[in-house]
Amino acid sequence: MDRLYTFGKYLKKKFKTRIKKVPISIPGFTCPNIDGTVARGGCVFCENESFSPNFAKERFTLNLNSTENPLLQKQLNALEKQFYNTVPTLKKYYGAEKFIVYFQSFTNTYAPFQTLKALYEKALSFPDVIGLSIGTRTDSITDETLQYLAELSKITKYGLNTEYRAQMTKH
Repeated sequence: MDRLYTFGKYLKKKFKTRIKKVPISIPGFTCPNIDGTVARGGCVFCENESFSPNFAKERFTLNLNSTENPLLQKQLNALEKQFYNTVPTLKKYYGAEKFIVYFQSFTNTYAPFQTLKALYEKALSFPDVIGLSIGTRTDSITDETLQYLAELSKITKYGLNTEYRAQMTKH
């Protein structure tokens, strides 16, 4: 196993400390397999409470056609609360000193652009955050969001892998 150069080993070498992901679930987010655009009922990844214990469900849902977001302040507050509730555990039990905010539950590019921009920038502003991990689907991201992520890549390292996860890590 020592011959494998994992992403975790890369981060530890680059930042000289342990990096852990902070799982975040944003109220109001959904995906095309839940809201009826593609299917109903979700998929295997939809048991969000099992991997995001600080998640609070919200009935209002966003999608790519949403023109406004009455939940934005609540979402920003939820992001901050989940981050600050999770980080002490990651520090205590894993010795983590730096963090990647992991927008995990649902499809985290399936919302109005201004909502995404506000959430991503808030996450990057937290102390000791070195980057973002964004769970998404290739059919749930707009050109505007991709362009924004490309602009962020000028100050971050960005890529998209086959599991439809966008990874960004600050230099």
